[in-house]
Amino acid sequence: MKRMMIATALATTLGTAGFAATEAQKEQVAGFNSGIDTSGYTDSDFDIAYGIVTSGMSNGEKTAKLRALGTEDNIDMGIAMISEAEMARLQQYAPDADFGVITQSQAEAALAVTYGGESNSVITDRVQTILRGDEMDEETMAMVSAGQASMLQSYVPEADLSRLSDGELALALSYVYSDMSRGEKTSEIQALIDS
Repeated sequence: MKRMMIATALATTLGTAGFAATEAQKEQVAGFNSGIDTSGYTDSDFDIAYGIVTSGMSNGEKTAKLRALGTEDNIDMGIAMISEAEMARLQQYAPDADFGVITQSQAEAALAVTYGGESNSVITDRVQTILRGDEMDEETMAMVSAGQASMLQSYVPEADLSRLSDGELALALSYVYSDMSRGEKTSEIQALIDS
C-alpha cells in the first residue's frame, strides 16, 4: 500500500512559490556519499536532500534517507529513527506498537497527530491507525497537516507558514525530525521563512 508523502498534504494547504537549491547545495548533496545516485533528483528532492545533509542526523541516517529519496516510492525512508522522547510520546497513545517495524513516515505522521489539539481518545485512535499501517482518511490527513503546522509553530510562533514552498516545508519538517538542538532547529526554520 502506498501512502501520500506527509509533507505534500501540508504543502498543498500552505505552499506558495518554489524554492530551488543552488548549484553549491546540489554539489554538497552529490558529494556527501558517492554511492548515492542523485541524477534523478528533482529540485524539490535537492531541497530536501540538502536539509538532510546539513542536519544533525548521523551519517547512517543521512545516507538511508538520501537513498530512499532517490527511489520511486520515497515516502517511507526506512525503519523509524526517532528519539526516546518521541518514542515515549507515541507510546502514550499506542503502548503496544512494535517500533521495530514502524517506518519513518508512519512515526512522523503519528507524531504530528499528537500535536493536533484533538481529544486524547481521537489522538489515540488516529495514532494507532497510522502505526498499524492503515490507509489514512481525509480527517487523519487533516490532523497530520494541522499537527505539522503546530510543530513548526512551536519553533517559530510568529511565522507565516503559508510563505513556505513545498520544498521549504519539507526541509523545515526535516529539521524538526532531526537530532539538532532546539536552537539549531529554530534558527534553520527561521532562515527558511526569512529567505
